[in-house]
Amino acid sequence: MRTRKENQEHQRLRKSAKSRRVTQRKPASRPVCLLCLQEPGDPEKLGEFLQKDNLSVHYFCLILSSKLPQRGQSNRGFHGFLPEDIKKEAIRASRKVCFVCKKKGAAINCQKDHCLRNFHLPCGQAQGCLSQFFGEYKSFCGNHRPTQVIQRGQNREEESCVLCCEKLSQASVENIQSPCCSQTIYHRKCIQKYAHTSAKHFFKCPQCNNREEFPQEMLRMGIHIPDRDAAWELEPGAFSDLYQRYQHCDARTCLYEQGRDSFEDKGRWCLILCDTCGSHGTHRDCSSLPSDDKEWECEECAPPTAAITVLSDLEDKPKEPSWTDWPDLQSLLGRRHHSWWSKGVRIAKCCPRK
Repeated sequence: MRTRKENQEHQRLRKSAKSRRVTQRKPASRPVCLLCLQEPGDPEKLGEFLQKDNLSVHYFCLILSSKLPQRGQSNRGFHGFLPEDIKKEAIRASRKVCFVCKKKGAAINCQKDHCLRNFHLPCGQAQGCLSQFFGEYKSFCGNHRPTQVIQRGQNREEESCVLCCEKLSQASVENIQSPCCSQTIYHRKCIQKYAHTSAKHFFKCPQCNNREEFPQEMLRMGIHIPDRDAAWELEPGAFSDLYQRYQHCDARTCLYEQGRDSFEDKGRWCLILCDTCGSHGTHRDCSSLPSDDKEWECEECAPPTAAITVLSDLEDKPKEPSWTDWPDLQSLLGRRHHSWWSKGVRIAKCCPRK
């Protein structure tokens, strides 16, 4: 039997050993998501990795967690998800075991009635689970996920994805069929990449440009379509060229001493842009423009001189008589001195019928 003093010494040694193990534990190299315990991954699969006040979460983990409410405005917390609610959800998930990796912290459960499967978002995606990004943001395990009856031809090995032109996967869950073009099949990852780039306002069927059936079916099959501008419109300086005024003299012979790329705001060396395209210019004196003339057209936009000459000749040429202008045959036979006779026009008499 240990004495009281020995028990106290034993407890002290255990605490000191435990504290040494904690201090010797290597710190995490990168922050992990509080709801799936995974590091930042592919934004197309897990969404944006959000960090604030020593709290890190994937955006998709936020909106897909089964019991996490969105009680704040969009400018509070993480897109309306409050930090205290996220921590409560993490505590609830710590009691749920992922059916894929067998570890705790699974915040998502299958929405099919009487299905008890829970999973981390990355684990579920690797195992064929599906999450829908609309309405109630439901998630389903591989056994209860929405499916398609994909009709493939006889030469399955030669069929390819329309977007990447590579062979289709043998697993049906990795392919998606178009609802409007029934013979068109895509890789799921290709459609997701296309949706992530084009976003809500430009997402449509790549084959027939359908904007109704195609997006609805893709949402049902778990494709995330961001509600924002297209990726090419978010690039820095994407439209900077549109705000730059053309600044070059394109006259055949530039008379300005300082060169074609220089001009003045007013006067003889003022730069006049093409009134039609705006992508060509000339100094006023280089094209002999009057001081009060502000309209000018470049050689590409101005109509050719030959065409103007032909049109003017056609307008000045006297109009020749057309067949609609000819008089009635009966009146012509009855009036031998008609004006057409004076012009040498003769009318042949009809031969009598036999």
